[in-house]
Amino acid sequence: MDIRALILNSFENGLTYNESAQLCLRLFSTLDGIPESVHEQCNKENLALAFSELAKSNFIVGDTLDSVIYGANHHLVTDKGHWIEVIASIFKIGNAVNHSVGNELISHITKT
Repeated sequence: MDIRALILNSFENGLTYNESAQLCLRLFSTLDGIPESVHEQCNKENLALAFSELAKSNFIVGDTLDSVIYGANHHLVTDKGHWIEVIASIFKIGNAVNHSVGNELISHITKT
């Protein structure tokens, strides 16, 4: 299974922008609790592509105003570059990762 399919199967109703950003950051920063079969896919390029495809398929619901928090306001949410900026926020902002939100989202993935 690929990472995009795993996310789609784990969250039937989609995710808000902030949840999507936190999940992306969590998948990039640690593989704890992630099925081993997708470990290799959890790199910057693959995650950015997966989340841009999720956005294109309307999986990400609601507004994207929170993108400013991550410094990801130079690209559309459907662009791969947007999600690369989200991931880069770890290095630029430092406190972009909300570990409790990320861990809660990962718990949904491990249930599938």
